[in-house]
Amino acid sequence: TYFILTLCFCVLGSYFLAENSFTQLPDCIIYVFAGIIVGTGLRLTGRADAAGSAFPNQEEFFLFIIPPIIFEAGYSMNKESFFGEAIPIFLFAVVGTIITALVFGGGIFLVGFFGVGHYFRFYEALTFGSLISAVDPVATIAIFNAMKVNKTLHYLVFGESVLNDAVAIVLYRSFSEMIGPDKPGWYLPILTFLYIFIGSTVVGITTSCMAAFILKSTELRQNLTLELSFYLLVAFLPYFICEGLKMSGIMGILIGAMTLGHYGMPNLSETGQLSSNQLFKSIAYCGEAFVFIYLGLALTSFNHSWNVITVLISILLVLISRATNIYPLAFIINQYRRREKISHKTQFIMWFSGLRGAIAFALSLNFPGGNEETRRVVISTTLAIILFTIIVLGGGTLSILQLLRVEGANAINLSTAASRVDVDRFEEMDITDVNESYIPNTVAKNSWMRRLDAAILKPLLTRDPVEPLEDFADQEEGGAEGNDDEEVPF
Repeated sequence: TYFILTLCFCVLGSYFLAENSFTQLPDCIIYVFAGIIVGTGLRLTGRADAAGSAFPNQEEFFLFIIPPIIFEAGYSMNKESFFGEAIPIFLFAVVGTIITALVFGGGIFLVGFFGVGHYFRFYEALTFGSLISAVDPVATIAIFNAMKVNKTLHYLVFGESVLNDAVAIVLYRSFSEMIGPDKPGWYLPILTFLYIFIGSTVVGITTSCMAAFILKSTELRQNLTLELSFYLLVAFLPYFICEGLKMSGIMGILIGAMTLGHYGMPNLSETGQLSSNQLFKSIAYCGEAFVFIYLGLALTSFNHSWNVITVLISILLVLISRATNIYPLAFIINQYRRREKISHKTQFIMWFSGLRGAIAFALSLNFPGGNEETRRVVISTTLAIILFTIIVLGGGTLSILQLLRVEGANAINLSTAASRVDVDRFEEMDITDVNESYIPNTVAKNSWMRRLDAAILKPLLTRDPVEPLEDFADQEEGGAEGNDDEEVPF
């Protein structure tokens, strides 16, 4: 009840803030403060313990809250821009996440080893580093969407954050297997990582391709209720299959969302395409708002174990580990990048945009190892890092962008809700564009990806382009001919 009422208040609050042109802070920061206020009220009235028992645990968090957020991020992604920056995004998201986890984990282990902060065993420290490496730049992306920053910066940050969450979870599971008296061989984390990463990718692609083929082979789009019901179910199917096979449901649903958006969406009716698009956006918005409210409530409602030295050092290590990720990899990428280089300004903003959020906090809730004191320290420290990055870094992003004179820094609307229905993002899913290939123009025309997509996958999995309703209206009024026979350029 508290969550629902607070969510309703936040939705209405976002509306009134937008109506009154209050755009100095992202909505997500306001949601956090709303959670803090509600949590403080529950604490003062003696109802905090009763409310705390209703909070979702890690399993419920990953089952109901996180999947819709990750799915919508992959589903509404501009595939052409994403794949145009595929190599740097992959390096930052995979190699960079590994570097961040190792630097943070090694640093927090040494701090405890020398008796400065809380002591973590080696693989506990690496597991902590893995969960804290999960970047969740919801606030930053809301700012980027509203300010129309250049696409290179936007998709480097956005693409890295989307893939980074899945990689961080895979690392977390791999290192957590090493905690305990019965340690397996050193090679197990590597094998586990490969199994989860590759297996989840295969599951996501396979299930979405099968769903696209079924949608093409049947006439489900003649019944909007059945069409949307089937589409909604298969959208989240990769998550549950991957979790059942001990893989990463987040990785599976991300890859599945990108595949379904490319091959499955053109097989829907026009109404089905627009309805599903808005349905996924609305669910994701509610999930994101819930997460930030939850963080505020957790700060005042949980029984924390604060170790101030550990918290301060951890915040410093977050900044250092992010820097060891961004700057060296950007330098390497620029050596082989023929197009526009990743400028020092862009690198600085990428470093500054490394916010932590839902994934990190959800992973911390059931930290492995059996030591309750360590688990509580991890939860409290993770929460402190998340609030620091959201409030200080997220709240300061606008000022940094304006200081660095980034394009678009004076045209702002920092509403998280607005970013969900941002015109440019909506156009990415619009009916007139859904049939275009996501293999970007930066890929050579004779590349195997383009040939495979054009010659086999597209004809096999998708229908002919859906004609917009406006064209039918024009035909009825003026007898104008449609453009069904016009070939979509590749």
